[in-house]
Amino acid sequence: MSGQPSATGHGYGLDVRPASCEHAVLEVPLDGSESPTGPGLEFLGGDFDREWWCAAGDELTAIVLREPDDADRDAAPTAERIYSELIEKLHGSDFGYPLRLWNYFPAINVGDGDQERYRRFCIGRGRALSAARLDDAQMCAATAIGGDQPWMQVVALCGNSPGLSIENPRQVSAWNYPRQYGPRQPAFARATAVRLADGGTGLLISGTASVVGHATAHPDDAMAQTEEAASNLDALLSHAAGATGDPGLASFGSRSLARVYVRHAEDWPAIRERLHKRWPSLKLCGLRGDICRSDLMVEIEAWHGT
Repeated sequence: MSGQPSATGHGYGLDVRPASCEHAVLEVPLDGSESPTGPGLEFLGGDFDREWWCAAGDELTAIVLREPDDADRDAAPTAERIYSELIEKLHGSDFGYPLRLWNYFPAINVGDGDQERYRRFCIGRGRALSAARLDDAQMCAATAIGGDQPWMQVVALCGNSPGLSIENPRQVSAWNYPRQYGPRQPAFARATAVRLADGGTGLLISGTASVVGHATAHPDDAMAQTEEAASNLDALLSHAAGATGDPGLASFGSRSLARVYVRHAEDWPAIRERLHKRWPSLKLCGLRGDICRSDLMVEIEAWHGT
């Protein structure tokens, strides 16, 4: 978990599919079933209910860590232990480069001010990074969502060579958020790009919400936030195409998948319709989950390959 990311050199034989594959390094059930690799969230419907992350076993590995957790616990010590264990597992291994992280834990918005559990989670994760002398800006793409399962869970997809961190020109980098969002800023890249063995590019896109600059746009308005989050994704794709020199990244295609996290399940049908209209070829999966800010109603993450 060290070194500056690069898109040069090794190419991964990575693909992400909504159907099974022979070489799956990570299988993610999205149908709400209890699984160490799945988010365990209510499945709202969509074009797929499972993801297979397919690659050679000597290129990628998945690390899954979890601890008991609930609304009454301080999220900081738990997050610090999990991330310290993750860093220890990566140190000196053949898979020292995290490419994608998923964080799920209950009651993400519970607590006032700096006692909110998401802010406490960021503090705990930050302590682990600081102890390992890792810079927040070195982190890869990530998602943090609140659910109802009684544990904190981190799923890490890690590779044997680094990716390229991509930021969004419409958004302040998470590690540069001002103090109003907590004493320790979040640590994630807006996306991670990897070179693929077939000469294309894979883009692992973080959970993307209706945040412009650093502020929430259209608080509590699910449909307006859906449009803003989509605009953020379009800007990210365009920027990634330029940063990697791969023009195929500029728009979603038939190989693209997106998970959509929706705070209120009743908003999903309209959100799905709006996103399908904007990106007809993009396969969507809807999950009910709490977003990291209480005034955010929807968040979208994606895999995009050329």
